[in-house]
Amino acid sequence: MKKILLLALALLMTSCSLLYGKLGGDFDYEPSEYEKLPKHVREFIEKSYDGIDLKKLRDTHLHIVGLGNSGSGIWVNPHMKDWFNHLSKYNRFNVYMTASGVDDESQADEQYIARLTELMRYQPHFIPAYALAFDYHYKLDGTIDLEHSEFYVPNEYIAKVVKENPVNFKMVASIHPYRQDALEELEKWAAQGVRFVKWLPNAMGIDPSNKKVLPFYKMMKKYDMTLISHAGEEKAVEGDKFQELGNPLRLRPALDMGIDVIISHAASRGKCADLDNGGVQAECSDLFWRLFKEKKYEKNLFTDLSALIIYERLSQPLIEMIENKQFHSRVMYGSDYPLPAINWIYRTTDLVEKGFITEEERDILNEIYSINPLLFHFVALRTVRHPKTGEKLTDEAFEMPTRLLKK
Repeated sequence: MKKILLLALALLMTSCSLLYGKLGGDFDYEPSEYEKLPKHVREFIEKSYDGIDLKKLRDTHLHIVGLGNSGSGIWVNPHMKDWFNHLSKYNRFNVYMTASGVDDESQADEQYIARLTELMRYQPHFIPAYALAFDYHYKLDGTIDLEHSEFYVPNEYIAKVVKENPVNFKMVASIHPYRQDALEELEKWAAQGVRFVKWLPNAMGIDPSNKKVLPFYKMMKKYDMTLISHAGEEKAVEGDKFQELGNPLRLRPALDMGIDVIISHAASRGKCADLDNGGVQAECSDLFWRLFKEKKYEKNLFTDLSALIIYERLSQPLIEMIENKQFHSRVMYGSDYPLPAINWIYRTTDLVEKGFITEEERDILNEIYSINPLLFHFVALRTVRHPKTGEKLTDEAFEMPTRLLKK
């Protein structure tokens, strides 16, 4: 009986491994085999760059992850590897690893970077990226909350990766404002030329409107630093108990102090309390557009295109982004890699069914995905069009605003 159970378990784990490969990275070729793509596909890709000022094209939202095997200091919550007690987290962890090209946990840090830099190298036009660190979840008293931290990517590791790959990456620090050493950490990286800070409030336990954060904002303002903050519901990492912290309206204090803020994904998912109107539930994206359209924030509020074509976010947020082209000077490209490598959440069939692309374009995009998911994501965003008007995202929506590019 014991042998039968062991055999059953082995078969289960084998089938799961095959499934992870299908959901997280079902690739046919290596990025270096770009020339194997049919001529019409390569011509389609080249056309995607037409009209964009390539000097302003940046991937402003890219994650660096790993397992900490290289002495990087990266930490992953043990729950992510516990299939018996935390199956959903275990499955998500394995999909992420497979999508990122990691097949040897003892070499995870190195394999992730090697795969990513290869994806970046083998594209018709090189796109430098802003590499994001990721801090722990902290309690209000300034202590780390490991239970609600899903992973941690230290600033020191991102600095090392940037130093080793200066052409590929620009550093984005991640500093939780509740940390007891938050101001010291912020000043340390500011002194080293870092001008961008990443938050994911839902996952990190940050209330951007809490008065405790004001000294942090003041120091950011002193060094002309930009806050890149997720807004809207969060599903890629744990955030269920803290979803309301992703309310875009909670970023008003930072904006009112004149800090440059990039609200990631245009808050394109979930419900948020309308704090301006008694807390009634509203679409988070509607609250984002309310902020974005306020004249007093026209110089310091920005957003990116990352995640807008994930199947769970289609289709109204993308339609709104296309329709509001008068604001595209404050929009920029972002991939949110490694998410584009997870084909389960980027469904070209959905794009066809909802009128954003044609069947022929779907076939071309699938070909691109089979060799380079990072390139696929860029070309897909250049391809999608308004289901009714046929309008596309403007060239300007892919260019990083000069105000931020100079930092």
